[in-house]
Amino acid sequence: VKVKLHKGLEFRNQDPVNLSDDKTILARNLGNVNEETEVTFEYRMKSVKELIKMVDLDMTKLKSLPFQSQITYTALDGSRCVRVITNTLEISSDKEELEKKADFSVLGLNAV
Repeated sequence: VKVKLHKGLEFRNQDPVNLSDDKTILARNLGNVNEETEVTFEYRMKSVKELIKMVDLDMTKLKSLPFQSQITYTALDGSRCVRVITNTLEISSDKEELEKKADFSVLGLNAV
């Protein structure tokens, strides 16, 4: 599985071997998986120092951040397949609103 974040974000608490140099791409080989397999990861905003260096990124105008998962697998019939899931998350600074929307079962799974 490969997960790509917006360049203003970076993965955290991941093995550096699985990350791109700018920490925006996480690639992990999961081996055999089934419908009960769960994968979690954490990400955060890059430091202000790094964000300022990005001349093509204006954080004051940014309203949402895109990310993408690319899942490459071999089907039971031997064919190689790729599933791409793209999504966008809105930016918010309202901590209470974010806590209400948080999926604590996913957060707990990641903590384990």
